[in-house]
Amino acid sequence: MNEVREERIKGYFLSAAKDLIRGEGLEIVSARNVAERAGYSYATLYNYFHDIRDLIFSCVEDFLEECRAFVQSYSSKVPAGKEHLISVVSGYCNFFIQYPGIFDLLFHQKISAITTAQSKTGKIVDFLPELTASDWRIIFGEHDTDTISDAQNAYVYAIHGLLLLYLNNRQVMEYSQVMEKIQKLTECAIQKC
Repeated sequence: MNEVREERIKGYFLSAAKDLIRGEGLEIVSARNVAERAGYSYATLYNYFHDIRDLIFSCVEDFLEECRAFVQSYSSKVPAGKEHLISVVSGYCNFFIQYPGIFDLLFHQKISAITTAQSKTGKIVDFLPELTASDWRIIFGEHDTDTISDAQNAYVYAIHGLLLLYLNNRQVMEYSQVMEKIQKLTECAIQKC
């Protein structure tokens, strides 16, 4: 089979799985459902992916790249530093507010349900710190890296906690309040260093 055709068919399966995850959640994703939506037999899926978890982790990687592109378009006109940090994190939160099923996939599912032994799960945990690393360096320069790392980690945990509460309606907030809290969390994290 030629390489272009292989990539095209693999893309059909990936697109079908992503559509299912976005629309109905991970629970509905099975080899049969994905293959049916892609227009192939479920046995064909295994010619392109080791198992369903391999396909799901490919979706995870694709969703992270979609989020990166969304964040970059959201924050591209903001100068680096504190305001850019706020813009990046606001874009990050907006992406997951628009696609709560993706947030659920990345942060609620057991890692064993979405990965294989070869998956690099650190990509998920390290994603927001990676997006914000240059802004943290600009804000703090060559300060104590352990202190900066601790502040950055606390900030990342707080942002994910805020998203979790908002997306699950555990704390009644308007969208504008979430954006305001992001700004306050940023100020707090910066002042701690």
